[in-house]
Amino acid sequence: MSKLIRLEKLDYSRFKDTGIAAVIGFFDGVHTGHKKIIKLCADMAKSMGGVSLVFTFDKPPVNIIKGKLDKKLITSYSDRISLIKEIGVDYIVVAKFDAGFAELEPEKFCRDILESRLNVREVFIGRGFKFGKKSAGDADFMKNFFRGKKPAVNINVVDIYKIGNTPVSSTAIRKLYSEGNIERISDFLGRFPSIKGKVVKGDKRGRLIGFPTANIDVFEKYITLKDGVYAGYASIYGKPAQILKPAAGHYPASFKLPSVINIGNNPTFNGNRKWIESHILDFDADIYGRTLEVVFLKRLRDEISFESKDDLIKQIKLDIIAAEKYFIEKKE
Repeated sequence: MSKLIRLEKLDYSRFKDTGIAAVIGFFDGVHTGHKKIIKLCADMAKSMGGVSLVFTFDKPPVNIIKGKLDKKLITSYSDRISLIKEIGVDYIVVAKFDAGFAELEPEKFCRDILESRLNVREVFIGRGFKFGKKSAGDADFMKNFFRGKKPAVNINVVDIYKIGNTPVSSTAIRKLYSEGNIERISDFLGRFPSIKGKVVKGDKRGRLIGFPTANIDVFEKYITLKDGVYAGYASIYGKPAQILKPAAGHYPASFKLPSVINIGNNPTFNGNRKWIESHILDFDADIYGRTLEVVFLKRLRDEISFESKDDLIKQIKLDIIAAEKYFIEKKE
């Protein structure tokens, strides 16, 4: 089990007599490339009889440096930490990235954090990694800083991971989100795309037309898939006996409930606010205020503005049939 430590609470003597193999990065999405470099670090720690450590930040550095929402996140902070823990490292050290941290000179970062506080012996960074004030630090700077140190510190520069001929990066994944390309996103992430949030009250149009939905308010800081309709799973966090009361149907009560999910602003009703709406199949329960995670498995169609409510209802029925067919085929 990985131990999580905030940098500001890390005692200088914590790793004094410990050989640390550390990997540095923000790791948004914790995609297959991130997993590779973190696993390399963990394997190195085992081979040298030391301890593996992920050094990361609580906020995306680029957004703090630019003072605006320059990049939307693929994963929340808590999900990012959970995904890193699943890889199997001993420690995750999280630094508070603020305006002060952004002004940290590269030499001070190497001396005060990597050398003095983490006692690194092996450092893993991705090719093109930059750090310190005005991104003045890079792999060469780090190698020069640690050159001749006793005991020795090795800087391991890892090439960008590729699938086929395409480099895997958080930037590339964001582009795939904008295209709604679930298959490619899944290849890059190593899992299906998902989003998690509180179930909030919407306009209740879904219930009025016979297809109630659990609505997640889309926070601006998180990236969402291209507007449209998807088949996927909904997972509800809470006590099953209290919240999972599906209507009679062919899907049992479960934390992994087949759903038809819409992303968009309801153009048929001239909506002006984006929602993620999950119509959970064969399910009828009050889950307002609960945490809902929606996992997207297949894109069914684009979002469409219909001429009438009846046309919309007909299409929703077709969407449900398409989703049910997908889940049946998935089980076979």
